[in-house]
Amino acid sequence: MPIKTPYLIKTPVVLCAVILMLLMIWSGGYISWKMGIDKLHQNSQQQLEQFISHLDARLARFQFIPQLISKNTILVELLKHPGSNPRIDLVNHFLEEVNNIIGASDTYLMNSQGLTLAASNWQKERTFNKRNFNFRPYFIDAMKGKLGRYFALGSTSGKRGYYFAYPIIYAAENLGVIVVKMDLSNIELNWSNRKVQFIVSDLEGITFITTQPEWLYHGIKPLSAETLQQIHLSQRYNGIDIKDLNTNTLNVISDNSSIIRINDNTKGKSNNEYFTLQKNMSHAGWNVMILAPLNELRQNRLIVTIVLSLLAILSLLISFLIWQRFKRRQEREHFQQEAQKQLEHQVVVRTRDLSHEIDERKQTEKILRDTQDELIQTAKLAVLGQMSASISHELNNPLAAIHSYSDNARKFLNMNKLTQVDENLCRIVQLTKRMSKISSQLKFFSRKSNQNMEVVSIQKVIQSAIDIVSHKYKNSSSVINIQSHVSGLKARADIIQLEQILINLINNAMQAIEGQEHGEVIIHIEQDNQWAFIHVDDNGSGIELKNIEKIFDPFFTTKKSGLGLGLSISARIMKIMNGKLSACNLPAGGARFTISLLVAETKHDKKAH
Repeated sequence: MPIKTPYLIKTPVVLCAVILMLLMIWSGGYISWKMGIDKLHQNSQQQLEQFISHLDARLARFQFIPQLISKNTILVELLKHPGSNPRIDLVNHFLEEVNNIIGASDTYLMNSQGLTLAASNWQKERTFNKRNFNFRPYFIDAMKGKLGRYFALGSTSGKRGYYFAYPIIYAAENLGVIVVKMDLSNIELNWSNRKVQFIVSDLEGITFITTQPEWLYHGIKPLSAETLQQIHLSQRYNGIDIKDLNTNTLNVISDNSSIIRINDNTKGKSNNEYFTLQKNMSHAGWNVMILAPLNELRQNRLIVTIVLSLLAILSLLISFLIWQRFKRRQEREHFQQEAQKQLEHQVVVRTRDLSHEIDERKQTEKILRDTQDELIQTAKLAVLGQMSASISHELNNPLAAIHSYSDNARKFLNMNKLTQVDENLCRIVQLTKRMSKISSQLKFFSRKSNQNMEVVSIQKVIQSAIDIVSHKYKNSSSVINIQSHVSGLKARADIIQLEQILINLINNAMQAIEGQEHGEVIIHIEQDNQWAFIHVDDNGSGIELKNIEKIFDPFFTTKKSGLGLGLSISARIMKIMNGKLSACNLPAGGARFTISLLVAETKHDKKAH
């Protein structure tokens, strides 16, 4: 009677499970991103307030100095007698001394027409003396009787500065203006060694203070031709070519925060994304912005997504294995029930002939036992066909390695060691690719598939296999050593398949010496003419003589939980690679498994041919 086994799980169930897992992965990445943005917003808010407080303190330091200087009578005397050279010399020295004490960039005195009569830089080649600055807004405001404030690029010095100007009033008459220029370059130096960047721009959005030098004198937003013309006429930036910073707003988070991309192709940079937070300094006419890079935040979201994806894949594999075992048990029970029914029917039919009853019963029992043996074999082949148990057997080591690398990545992330995090993630990607190739190897048991044969370094393949399994035995007293009689030996093989065979042999050897006080696995590398040999030796109890001829048979195993597939598959893979896998016992005790491979032809050999 044919058995109808639903090998395909119902499509709606699978679809719902996949959708649920994808939703879980997306939600995890989104929550990680949202929490990161909130934390970034909080940190940026604190640093922005600190930066603005620093700017306010620097401005407040110079704000009232012009008013104090304006009370000095020698300034009034010079403004009343502008042609007096002794008075000019006196005021020059006075302003130089004041400028040195307050730490300003420049200090100078102008008459009511904007002509500079005396300046702290009177000894320099590009002195302000006899220069007219009546076009500057700070002079115009001071002449109206109030404090003048203005940022500009010096038309004489070419240096950035913030100007404070105050009128000098005598007998209710405004005789002139005293100006103190504040240097802005030190602000950038004090705040440049940080992960975040700062930008201070004017009302038109032109950057004049920034911790990123290549952003200086760039427009945060596109400037119209009319605006550029007005900036040129004001001589605020003294002929500087104002360029566009080329920013794109990706996401507006609130009124003063957003995510932007700066398409900066200088110094190898491209498409840098930042979280930005800005605040106006209305009294100074400035807009202050902090830009926090999103690289670390995106890496955190990627790590969360990878971990959740791996957990989802692992859950699917476990669910599939459980479902397969359940179906196999149902099949066995169904077969046994059918066999029992057939047996009972035969007993009823043959009860008429009492003389043959015992023989018929024995024959029926024999048929039942044979049928059960065949059913067990059929079940094993079905397991191989569905590849569930084989996948669990062959992918155990890479999955364990991925788990270890994921834990390491999380620890390194907490320590902010991003280089090590990146290295662990690269290893996880490599192991994931390797797992994909390993799953395809199980098809070799029933049919031949194309292999990617290449020249591989035997030493490196062995070391890679040891690295993958070493974490599993890190708490074991047993050791794994490599002994090579030749250096730089290379062979033609499929590197993934060869590595998987070595992993299988090393695991078997470590299990053979499990519990020994001085357990040791030694891997020898030898060469004999065109053949390379890899011996995996252990000092365990060895292989029973009666089992040596059977250990490469499919499903033959001496382990209670083994499937007997590892050595069988390994032997078939070696045959496909034009090699061989053999086993024997060592004279001193223990077992030896030998991989035989053809040595790769070197360039010297090709020339000899």
